[in-house]
Amino acid sequence: MAKSESEQVAVEESAGNAAPPDEAVVAGNGSGAAPTGGLGAAGSIRGVPMPAGAVNFGELTSAFVDGPRLLRYLGDRRHTGALVDAGGGTTQVAVLHEGNVVALVGASAGGTAARRLDKLSLPGPQAGDEHELTVLTYRPEVALALGQLVNLPERFERMHGSFVDLPALLAFLRREKANGAVRVSSGSDTGIVLIRGGEVLGAYTRQRPELEDAEVVYPLARDANAEIDVHVGALTLPPPSVSASSVV
Repeated sequence: MAKSESEQVAVEESAGNAAPPDEAVVAGNGSGAAPTGGLGAAGSIRGVPMPAGAVNFGELTSAFVDGPRLLRYLGDRRHTGALVDAGGGTTQVAVLHEGNVVALVGASAGGTAARRLDKLSLPGPQAGDEHELTVLTYRPEVALALGQLVNLPERFERMHGSFVDLPALLAFLRREKANGAVRVSSGSDTGIVLIRGGEVLGAYTRQRPELEDAEVVYPLARDANAEIDVHVGALTLPPPSVSASSVV
């Protein structure tokens, strides 16, 4: 299903920060240009569930953990993964790649709609509202694909599942050596397929967050109300990002 990061980026590491030629796919804005600047502008987006990952530090709570200091700690340690803050009926997520934030997203309970954020509001030990804090570790290529899912505009959007053959769509993206993600939204669940160089890194749904093969998402695409969005673009290394200390 998924290749290791060492297999995926061997060419990139030998070329420094330049993306290899086969990574230069059509960008999400249709221009063929790589994304520039930092993160995508704050605003409403469709639901972006996060995959499961290795949990660091066990169960944490804002009753005794300072959220902003924790995020800065992860930045200083060049962490790759996510900090998930849940409380007060909302969830906030910072996706990190080597200590820098590549995506900020928040959602209310249910998570069918989300917002791309420019700041996090993380509680400290003195806050009255207690939140749960979870630190996840992801493979670097997974964090990069999540950043593209959150920040890139849709190349194809709201395609109805009744006329889209999802396996054929993934084969098309494989031929293009696309980078990013495909989202499948149905009335009951949301599924994500993460892609690097056209190959599937892993797929998951909100209800089944462990990374699996793309087949885990296929039943959602056959739902009568399914809609499919494609967020793909040129992969740049280092990726567009902001420092962890700047978002709290």
